[in-house]
Amino acid sequence: MRKFLIPLLLILTTSCCYAINEVEKISLSKAVELALSTNPQLRMAHLTALEGENDIKIANRLQNPSLHTYQNMGEAGEGNPQQIGVDYTIELLKRGFRKKYASSSAKQTSYSEELAKYNLIFEVKKAYFELLLKKSDLKIIEEQKNLSKELLDDTIKEAERSNLNKTDVIQAKISYNRSIMYYNIAKSAVISAQNHFSSVMNTKEADFDTKEDYLSDNYEELLTINPKADLLNFEEVKNYALKNRYDLLIAQTKVEEAKNNLKVIKSRLIPDIELTGGYAYQTKGISDTGSFQNGAYAGLKLVNIPLIYRYQPEEDNAKLEIEKAQLKYEDTKIDIIRTITDSWEKFIVARDTLNFYNNELLADSKELLDSSIKSLDNKETDLTSFLVSKRLYLDVMLSYQEALADYYISYAELLKDMNATDLNFKEENI
Repeated sequence: MRKFLIPLLLILTTSCCYAINEVEKISLSKAVELALSTNPQLRMAHLTALEGENDIKIANRLQNPSLHTYQNMGEAGEGNPQQIGVDYTIELLKRGFRKKYASSSAKQTSYSEELAKYNLIFEVKKAYFELLLKKSDLKIIEEQKNLSKELLDDTIKEAERSNLNKTDVIQAKISYNRSIMYYNIAKSAVISAQNHFSSVMNTKEADFDTKEDYLSDNYEELLTINPKADLLNFEEVKNYALKNRYDLLIAQTKVEEAKNNLKVIKSRLIPDIELTGGYAYQTKGISDTGSFQNGAYAGLKLVNIPLIYRYQPEEDNAKLEIEKAQLKYEDTKIDIIRTITDSWEKFIVARDTLNFYNNELLADSKELLDSSIKSLDNKETDLTSFLVSKRLYLDVMLSYQEALADYYISYAELLKDMNATDLNFKEENI
């Protein structure tokens, strides 16, 4: 029985682990779309925006009426009417101010939701590109590992024929062992980057992996402008950011909110009107003359008259809040200019670096490696020189992948800091 139980348990355990760790390959555009539809933080931001819309309705509400009755008992009832009626308070010029204040607050929650969307899109893109970078590094290092293994095998064979000395074999073996170490480190980095990407996606249905197996120059598929394409100038980019950044719109709306709050406070100085209406009656049993007349009555009075307290401290604080909001707006504007300047410069440097790799370094390093392999095969160079060339080529390829990733990430960050979907906008749309 034990012989059958152990394999069965292994099968069940393996199946459970596979179900938990199921990985779904996904494109960048699909990853962005999925994250926007399932991310809990974004959903919470949307619910907060809905609350803001409800706050407008709450601010515009009418007062509820009050019911009253006067029932005289005993001797007090003789000659005095009984009454039943309704009281209703009408606020003068207050609901409109409250509604405007709530509307400005609702704008902020709506802007905050949009800001969260752009931040999430950037985080998804960044995690996607970083995972692709680690996978590319692993691919390059694996190729170098295989090359080192072939070199080691050839060196051992040559040494057995006494064509090489022992030092060459040791060098080849060290090179191969180092490539194994680098491969294991790169593999671990891929797993870590994949876990981070799945964490950013933040959904419990599955773990995620990139559709692509390595980072390439497929710019359209990776939602990025071609590095050789013509760009708008910095002033156009900056102006777009200043007109579309949601944190600046939020700061601007806070000024509006503070001004509306001052109007709300000032409106408290306006008295309210209370209307009273009802029906007065007497019964024959308590009429002092034995006859009675029933009839309606109506009344009007001013309430909440600001004679004792005039809300001056609240008004003073509201004015201070306006000044603070205006200072915050100016500070936010300065920060945005600095941020967009930094993002633009990073993007331009990343673009120029990538173009330099594509135009110069890649071709030269590949030519050097091919030449070194040919020279080694023809016994025109020694193993040490070849290993130096191979290491140089590996460094160039790894650096190129980093430059490519920097370009993708810097472009995504620039769009995030502009609150834009791409750089293909026109000045008239700014």
